[in-house]
Amino acid sequence: MTQRTTSIITPLTPTERKVLEEISLGRAPAAGSANLNMTPGTFGRHSTLIGHKLQVKKPSLKVQMGFVTGELPRPAPLPPPEPFTEKERLLWQAHALHHTVAAIAHHTGIDQFDLPGYTAHLIAKAEADNEAHLIRLGHAYGILTTDDVPAPSPT
Repeated sequence: MTQRTTSIITPLTPTERKVLEEISLGRAPAAGSANLNMTPGTFGRHSTLIGHKLQVKKPSLKVQMGFVTGELPRPAPLPPPEPFTEKERLLWQAHALHHTVAAIAHHTGIDQFDLPGYTAHLIAKAEADNEAHLIRLGHAYGILTTDDVPAPSPT
């Protein structure tokens, strides 16, 4: 578990929660904005504000912080499509905690040049659409918890 260096998290607005939900479902900005009847630019501005309020930039970390802070409701439990190895679980956790490829690679012991292949394999195996959706599914499959707290984004 990574501890936050600051505890000031600004609550999200109802619209920001809806945008974060769309992000957690793996929706691209065009699809998410269409689902919410807003322009992609407005969706993007809300996403940026979510990052500021939750103190993280990457979509996957926004989703994790959404669960940690309670801004996103926990997804219903789902059975995993197949068992995951300890290395895959560690990689999953690293994507929920870290901002950079180097930090994810260090956390998992995977060479950073090999990391995209490992990540793509995990996303496919988990039946996720992208890294943000992977985090949501990690909670649904019981692999991630709200004890996994990312550090604030570096400035």
